[in-house]
Amino acid sequence: MQGWLYRPAGPPKGLIGYIHGGPTWHSEDWMTPKIQFWVACGYAVLDPNYRGSTGFGYAHREAVKDDGWGGREQADIRAGLEAARAAGIPGPIAVVGNSYGGFSSWFAITRHPDLVTAAIPMCGMYRLDIDYHATEMPHGRAYSEEMMGGTPEEFPEKYDNASPGRFIDDIRGHVMIVHGLADSNVGPENTHAAVRELTEKSIPHEVMLFDDEGHGVYRRANVETYLRASAEFLARAFAAGMR
Repeated sequence: MQGWLYRPAGPPKGLIGYIHGGPTWHSEDWMTPKIQFWVACGYAVLDPNYRGSTGFGYAHREAVKDDGWGGREQADIRAGLEAARAAGIPGPIAVVGNSYGGFSSWFAITRHPDLVTAAIPMCGMYRLDIDYHATEMPHGRAYSEEMMGGTPEEFPEKYDNASPGRFIDDIRGHVMIVHGLADSNVGPENTHAAVRELTEKSIPHEVMLFDDEGHGVYRRANVETYLRASAEFLARAFAAGMR
């Protein structure tokens, strides 16, 4: 698996896994304001092209369908984080991302509590059955069926086992949930459900909701608000994780 590791000028305060969406998309060595902001804050950032990413041939892209959502592509992401640690990047680990990157952030904080200290899932799928029925995109349900082999009604156990929401009792780190309330792709009900269930179980969490954003945060003022909040959140989470 290939990825891009960005290092700050001085010793890193920790490691951030920035997971691209899609998963049929890929990252290149291009200018990314969020990555550059976090690097400027003193963090190392890993931007991996896990299986399912485009740009590495048909077989690599289609390999994500072997397991469906939450399969071995998540092992690829973990392996990248572990490789960065082995290469000398110190400190706690956070996983952040939008869309499928948001799902991967949820996955990391619920399924890898031994490795991940913090997560910022943005517009991420929390429960795959909820996501299936909440999406307003014409291709949304068809894409889920393609990845999971059918509908939640046909494969309830598969959808359930791949849903981060099923594993919130395993959260040991810190979570900041971000969503645009006009999101027609990954419906905000994913986040509403997460907030309800985390609150019911008294699991600490933070929430940022944007009335004027859809599938991601793009308006300049909102990006600035989000990045400032992310820096404050990561500083608190990493400080707690090192105690």
